[in-house]
Amino acid sequence: MPPSYCPHCGTAAPEGARFCMKCGREQPTAAGAGDPVPPALPPVAPPPGHAHQPAPPGYAPPPGYAPVRPSPAGEFLGRAMRGDWAGSLKAAAWPTGLILALAVALAIPSYGQGDDVVVGWSDRLRIALAMLLQAFGGGFEVRAAGPGSPYGSGSDGSGGSDAFGSGYGIAGQAGATLSLVPLTVTVLWVGALLLASRAARKQGGGMEAAVRISALVTGAILVLGLFAQPDIAGVSVSSSPLLAALGALVLSLLVTGGVLQQDAAAQWLAQRPAAHAVVRATGTAVRALGAVVALCALIGFIAYADVDGVDGTAMLLALPMLPNIGLAVLGVSWGAPVEYDVRGEFGWFGSGMEHGGFGLSELGDAVNGWAVTGAVLIGVVCALYAGVSAARRSVDRREQVVAGGLFLVLYLLLTGLSGVSAELSGDVAGVGGQGMAEIAPSVPDALLFGMLWVGGAVLMAPHLLRLVGRPAGATAPAPAWGPGTQPQPPAWNPPAQTPPTTVPTATPQPYPPYDPRTVHLGPAAATTAVAATAAAATAARRRSVVVWSVTLVAAVVLGGGVTAGVLFLKSDQSDDQQPPAAAAEDKKPAASGSSDSAPPEADPTPSPTSVPTTSPTASATAPPAAPTVPGGYRMVSDSAGFSFAVPVQWDRESEKNHQITYAGSTGRAELKVGVIRNAPYTSYENFRNLERIADANQKNYRRLQLGANTFQGLQGAIWEYTYEDKQSGETIHAIDQSYVADDGTEYAIYTTERDRYWSDARQIFDTALSTWMLNDLD
Repeated sequence: MPPSYCPHCGTAAPEGARFCMKCGREQPTAAGAGDPVPPALPPVAPPPGHAHQPAPPGYAPPPGYAPVRPSPAGEFLGRAMRGDWAGSLKAAAWPTGLILALAVALAIPSYGQGDDVVVGWSDRLRIALAMLLQAFGGGFEVRAAGPGSPYGSGSDGSGGSDAFGSGYGIAGQAGATLSLVPLTVTVLWVGALLLASRAARKQGGGMEAAVRISALVTGAILVLGLFAQPDIAGVSVSSSPLLAALGALVLSLLVTGGVLQQDAAAQWLAQRPAAHAVVRATGTAVRALGAVVALCALIGFIAYADVDGVDGTAMLLALPMLPNIGLAVLGVSWGAPVEYDVRGEFGWFGSGMEHGGFGLSELGDAVNGWAVTGAVLIGVVCALYAGVSAARRSVDRREQVVAGGLFLVLYLLLTGLSGVSAELSGDVAGVGGQGMAEIAPSVPDALLFGMLWVGGAVLMAPHLLRLVGRPAGATAPAPAWGPGTQPQPPAWNPPAQTPPTTVPTATPQPYPPYDPRTVHLGPAAATTAVAATAAAATAARRRSVVVWSVTLVAAVVLGGGVTAGVLFLKSDQSDDQQPPAAAAEDKKPAASGSSDSAPPEADPTPSPTSVPTTSPTASATAPPAAPTVPGGYRMVSDSAGFSFAVPVQWDRESEKNHQITYAGSTGRAELKVGVIRNAPYTSYENFRNLERIADANQKNYRRLQLGANTFQGLQGAIWEYTYEDKQSGETIHAIDQSYVADDGTEYAIYTTERDRYWSDARQIFDTALSTWMLNDLD
């Protein structure tokens, strides 16, 4: 039997089918002969995604039926994915090419390697990329390889501790971390992204284009971060690519979204005056801060280039941090010092464990008084520029205050990001140490002095603008009409009608019609009135000049006086602080009985009683008696300011990283003396911090004793421990006695020896302590 076809849509239907499989209508042949044909049912809607067939005539969808539509987010992502990827790729090439160009420029110098190049150009390129990616939140970590690495062991090949028990050169554990944000790279990258976004905006790109550009830029940063992780001579570099990609994603979305949605944002802000004022004030603050930081960066770079020993390579390395330098110069000019903090033994800074700052007073000591005057003038210029910018670009007084507040907030935010910090653990690439160092502007001082300078400038700027004849505010002044002319209203438009055909015969008068209520002056009277008005205006201007000049001078003197007063009070308070040694002197125990004392938080392990010098034999203010030198020992007087007895065969061998070593020609035993000037801690606190590092890095570390004590009547601490040498497997025994002298200098007497020879080493250590004296050296 031939197949039947649907009379409605023409689709072939199988034999005996009652309804069409395509349109759903009942087939006339399916009903019995003479039976009434039932009404046709509506067809079933096709599933989503299938090609829609036109409904037959008379078709109506069932009640409640509605097509399934994607969510707004899904529609947006669909449009973004189906958009112009080629144009977005061109836009993303701008900031990516900038990063690559900067990395190539930084990789060109060999950085003093000479003919024996260890770090080749490709490795220098990858290291430069790792440094540059910190501009988006990436990291820079250097980690030595495992045992056998040329950087993985100490100077004696043992991988042991130094005089402070800090674990220098522990094989497989040595590493260094550098944290900084090169703001020059961040600014240039954002600028390149702005240019690329503007080009995409001209081509009609919207928020979908911003998503595509941001995705491409983030992917490029991620790929560069994965590439910037080289392994060089047993040292591996990590750049934290995921953090860098996340930071680049956030920045790119903000920049591209702001540029491509500028028109929509303008319409939204036009209906919200308060939000519009905040956005305007933000733009004013960004412009003013950019100009101020650029000026201070130029001054700081010139001063840096004038320092002795700074060569072209050092100047090249300073270029990525020009805004960081500018923020430091601005802070010093306003009275906020640049503080440095070094904890542990950190050879890079050459000052041991210290805390200090560099501000206006230190600038005067290092250069002269004129340098301080110039710095204060720079601060005055920067503050006035910020205030004048806020006054000129703001509509009213409230917007000026908001602009000044945002300027201060942005300044503090960038100041907090402009510092440099480093952590070092072990011997990495020839640089040894254990601890951390940080140098950064003081944010609390920046807040205090920034409020004084910026607040004063915002208050004075409108009066200064009126003084020079340029009133504050962004509104345009009313037009000046000449005599005898009638002004037209600004919004007046002539009516759209046919002009008259007849030309009026009356000539228009240049002056308005006569009004008897108006007094008309003759030419001579008018000239006299104009001259009198001009004279009055000149006198008023002179009085304003005098008044506001005096006000300006008084404000500068007041601001400088407040700054100097705060600095003087801070300096006076720091001078009045009692050093730790003096505090220990006030609380030292009596000469009778045991003199070992520990603070409440001290470790419960008792201090040894076998050390003869743990009990004071005389007052700290009185010179100690001449020590008795046992047989086989001799007294040595060191140029670092101390004397003690060592075996007759021992001599002074080296001085490195504030440690002086005495040892013999044979054997492993040695005495090390650490000398740290102006130690900002107690010996017990220092030992507790160093023990945590040793416990984490040393193999089979075991504490024997750790507690606070007194040494020659002064506050000190003793630390004794053992650990296993990773190369030889032998147990190493170490002991360290430290104390802080009256002048704030910490002395640490330390010895280490293999445990099987410990009895002889302990006798040498006890003899050194019993004969220890400080020399009166200027």
